[in-house]
Amino acid sequence: MLLKTVLVGLVALIGYLDHPTGKSMLQRPIVMGPLVGIVLGDPMTGLAVGGTLELAFMGNMAIGAAIPPEITAGGVLGTAFAITAGSGADVAVALALPIASLALLIKNLFYLIIRPQFMLHAADRMSAEGDLKGVCRMHDLAYWTYAICMTLACAVSFYVGSPVIQAVIDAIPQFVMDGISIAAGILPALGFAMLANMLMSEKLAPWFGIGFLLSAYLEVPVLGLALLGVLVTLLILRAEPAGQPAVAAASDFDEDDEDF
Repeated sequence: MLLKTVLVGLVALIGYLDHPTGKSMLQRPIVMGPLVGIVLGDPMTGLAVGGTLELAFMGNMAIGAAIPPEITAGGVLGTAFAITAGSGADVAVALALPIASLALLIKNLFYLIIRPQFMLHAADRMSAEGDLKGVCRMHDLAYWTYAICMTLACAVSFYVGSPVIQAVIDAIPQFVMDGISIAAGILPALGFAMLANMLMSEKLAPWFGIGFLLSAYLEVPVLGLALLGVLVTLLILRAEPAGQPAVAAASDFDEDDEDF
């Protein structure tokens, strides 16, 4: 059990180090789920749960001061608890959402208390003194401290919660489990709707409809639709080169300059 806890903690650390490594989306459930499945000996369940959680969290994004639930902890612990309890993706979604909301509270406490009191004020003093390297050190320390704190929270939660998670699931009435199953089916659709609401435009809507028709009536697989999307994008870029207006403007300027 201790070894599994350490491995789950390492997976969480990989997710929390996504920002300093170039924001490559490693913290997404679609990545965390399979990694947790590998370290717990059930990669297929990890992939299935991670994919389902990715759909549920797909539309979550920070807009202004509105911060979405903490998806790294939700994806890691939701997948880990689902695998250790032998349950499916439905229960994982039900577990991931409250876990992600609780992790968001821990994140906010870190941002509001620990980081300002220790790192930001020190960085301000160093900036006033012209100590650029000191400011960089405070920046690195702030993120590493956050990553380590959240990793420890995930590891401790898994170690404490996994022995009792099966008993909790067994104690849930059947009608609640049925509701969870329905919610698990609705949440991915909600995630897609939120994402489509941000991306949809008059130019993109026809292509979205074409993709839906190809999938629904011609049963074109997702990979085929993705490759078709790449080709359509290349055709659009080829038909409307971004540099054409600038070239035209430059040509007009040269003609006017010659007349002058």
